[in-house]
Amino acid sequence: MAENQVVGQSVEKPPLGKRVVGGIKEWFRKFVVKLKHRPMNIAFFMLAVSSLVFLFLLGKISQAALEYAKTGVPISTFVNTLFSILVLLLFMYSFPKRAKKPKVVMLVLTFVFMAVMIGLDILLYVQWSKAWADVLLKFDSGELDIALKAVREKYIYAAMYGVLAHAVLVGLAAILTATYPYYGKLIAKINTKKNVESTEIKGEIDTSAEV
Repeated sequence: MAENQVVGQSVEKPPLGKRVVGGIKEWFRKFVVKLKHRPMNIAFFMLAVSSLVFLFLLGKISQAALEYAKTGVPISTFVNTLFSILVLLLFMYSFPKRAKKPKVVMLVLTFVFMAVMIGLDILLYVQWSKAWADVLLKFDSGELDIALKAVREKYIYAAMYGVLAHAVLVGLAAILTATYPYYGKLIAKINTKKNVESTEIKGEIDTSAEV
């Protein structure tokens, strides 16, 4: 009569620090694996950051647009706000999850929206810079003028450099979108194979036969 006997062998858990490091490495490995399949996510992340920056500073930008409405910037601010949201949807439709190739029409529209936003950002920055320079010439050393100047500076500089930062981030997103096939090949070369160590084996099976 033959009988199989399974002998379990307990293994001590590694230290907490080692488990944390191992967890971080495993998360990074899975993250790189996802980037191998969709390297354009890097461009989408940059585009999302640009939209968040613009929307976060929208209060300052809107205040500057209302203050200098004579320069014709309110409509530019509205279009930029709308496009900063719609461009994210266009980007997602450009790269469907199960499609091997991007949708050309959506991708072209995405680049068009990016170009319009960059152009409007530069236009806003130039017009606000000129308008603010003209305002500074009118201030004198009076207390009222100094207080008014300080109030305006709280939002005008945030608005000016906010649209400038938005233009730079959108430009980076456009470059990353156009070049994702190239840096995607570099990401694909990263080794993401999981090495199974002997310490990860939780038990040992020992089979013996008795008559």
